[in-house]
Amino acid sequence: AQYAYDFIHENFDGVECAKPQGTYMLYLDCEGYCVSHSVTLDELLKKGIECGVIWQDGRPFHRPYAIRMNLAVPESLLKEAFDRLKKYVFAG
Repeated sequence: AQYAYDFIHENFDGVECAKPQGTYMLYLDCEGYCVSHSVTLDELLKKGIECGVIWQDGRPFHRPYAIRMNLAVPESLLKEAFDRLKKYVFAG
């Protein structure tokens, strides 16, 4: 979880998250990114899935601009997923 938290804060401008407490679920608050890049949450969700990162819409969990990620994967897969997100989803 620390890797994901640090990576997001260092690489994804306009995306916020809080360190998960006792869980492998991480919520990315993408409101700033969506507004500054004129994209919708649905567009971000689709781009992630297209590059092989399976994540969930956070709106059913009462988080209007959130994407929910499960971090319970081997560290090598976690790093690969975040590298893909940096290259294909949050690039720019």
